[in-house]
Amino acid sequence: MFSALPKSVQAVCASGAGRCSALNNLNKVSSSPRKEQLRCQHHASGDIICPSMVQGIDHIRDPRLNKGLAFSLRERQQLGIHGLMPPTIKNQDQQIEVCRESVRRFQEDLNKFTYLAELQDRNERLFYRLLSENVEELMPVVYTPTVGLACQKFGLIFRRPRGLFITTHDRGHCFDILKNWPEPDVRAIVVTDGERILGLGDLGACGMGIPVGKLSLYTALAGIKPHQVYSYWLEKNAY
Repeated sequence: MFSALPKSVQAVCASGAGRCSALNNLNKVSSSPRKEQLRCQHHASGDIICPSMVQGIDHIRDPRLNKGLAFSLRERQQLGIHGLMPPTIKNQDQQIEVCRESVRRFQEDLNKFTYLAELQDRNERLFYRLLSENVEELMPVVYTPTVGLACQKFGLIFRRPRGLFITTHDRGHCFDILKNWPEPDVRAIVVTDGERILGLGDLGACGMGIPVGKLSLYTALAGIKPHQVYSYWLEKNAY
């Protein structure tokens, strides 16, 4: 077995006179912030989520943790969400079928887009599985051509932040804004300046719909975890 210890700990152990001190140092190493961070890493999403900070209804409100009606009775009781949702228990396969039928009930593609955006904000695992299993049917809804109309209506259907917005007023401190993104493990970034959005011209901040749609496909089709991607809109002349 190979172990890596700081030189300060090795020196104390080698002296033979500081066993207690060495043990204390070892305890400090074993309880390092990095280890605590890994202990709090959510097994499904990979996000840094401390269980002690997530209580009750937060398991339903957080789309990364929400399983919808798939929570078992025992889970509902242990998590403190028993009674906060209908008593029926449906596994993910059953929920996928309901979502698929719900999408097909809409006649207008923009309504389908809005429904899928709401599902993504409510239950990420359900959204990405639905998209990955129905690519041919849903890709035109999540991305082109529907995303063009969604960008035109972006101000009306905006629900929650899914990227950063950097304007000309932010010149000189763009890096400070980038640090505001809550996820530390970013692997892919999609950037837009809002111009030439599918031949629709300059849509400004409403062009954010394009990178958001692309990132949904990166996760559903390429398997990149949702917390490892993000988008930002960069106003012209802000850089």
